[in-house]
Amino acid sequence: MDIYLSTIIDSYNYGTVLQAVATTDLLSPYGNVRVIDYCRPHWTTRGWIDASLADPSHGRLVNALKLVLKVPFRAREHRNFRSFVERRLNLCDARPFLTGGDFDSTAMYCVGSDQTWNAECNYGLDPVYFLENVPAECKKISVAASFGRSALPENEVAGTRQLLASFDAISVRESSSVAILDGIGIEGSVALKDPVLLCRSSYWSDLTAQIPRHREPYVLVYMLNENPRMVEYAGLLAREQGMKAKIITFNPLKKAPDGLEAICLPSPEEWVAAFRDASYVVTDSFHGTCFSLLFEKPMVVFNPPRFSVRLVDVLADFGLAERRVADGTPANEVRVHERTIDWDAVRRAKQGFSAEAKRFLDACFAEGVAGTQSREDRAISR
Repeated sequence: MDIYLSTIIDSYNYGTVLQAVATTDLLSPYGNVRVIDYCRPHWTTRGWIDASLADPSHGRLVNALKLVLKVPFRAREHRNFRSFVERRLNLCDARPFLTGGDFDSTAMYCVGSDQTWNAECNYGLDPVYFLENVPAECKKISVAASFGRSALPENEVAGTRQLLASFDAISVRESSSVAILDGIGIEGSVALKDPVLLCRSSYWSDLTAQIPRHREPYVLVYMLNENPRMVEYAGLLAREQGMKAKIITFNPLKKAPDGLEAICLPSPEEWVAAFRDASYVVTDSFHGTCFSLLFEKPMVVFNPPRFSVRLVDVLADFGLAERRVADGTPANEVRVHERTIDWDAVRRAKQGFSAEAKRFLDACFAEGVAGTQSREDRAISR
């Protein structure tokens, strides 16, 4: 069976491209996975230029000068992430999914993982991420798709309900997304975890096999939102433990915070290896938290300013809600790292989540979607 996967691959973000390869690995036992080579309008070069010039904090001339300075970094990011996507994924033409066309009725069409259904990030309900142009007679499922939020605004409810009505089976990434679907009248969805936690455990060791190991212990900082309190804490933790502190950075011209050693724009493989070799992880990132769980690294999680529901859910799922730092806690009073983690319990939970994902996918791919609610029954219940 051919499996067409609609997932986010265009943003220059480690979690984005790694969830894409993990989703492919999760689906690969069921058929030939082809990933839709889709770039959202605001992530194209033209969209990036327009957004940079329209920055309201500066005038057009200042924005244009800043844009010129950013071009080399944009090119480096493109090489870093796009080359990974092209090496690791079997890409296919996105045009039929954007405008319509001929579709193979014997294939399976999947959407997810990542925030494919976050209309705020995607500037609306994206037709590619909702498989809008795939005919209703084709088999459609979602694999750990995410809204990235705890609730939908009223203006998204009707459109979301209509677009998902033709899906044969729905799985989402967070339990909060199940509640969203129940609340808008779409019942029967299940909560899986992010595919980086569900794919073969050997996948990540294979991915990083050629990356040399770091020789000395260190605290790894992966920070997506500027947070001086988080940086201060990481430095204090490193000094307390007698080790270095390293931070993953994105701009070669920007100096790393004092006391932290920069790992600047690593390849996705090097990024994973940085978690593999860390002694502690300090992060405000969902996927930074997931890879800490994968490699069994004590993590200290700071809340991001937006979309924190993903972090809340994944830590609660593993019984690790106490790994979050309460907002406003001074850096020198954070003692999360002193709490031990029962890694045996984490492994058991992960095995249970993997088994649940397999049951869901087995049911979806057994004679198409055998064992799932019929499309006609769903239409009545919704």
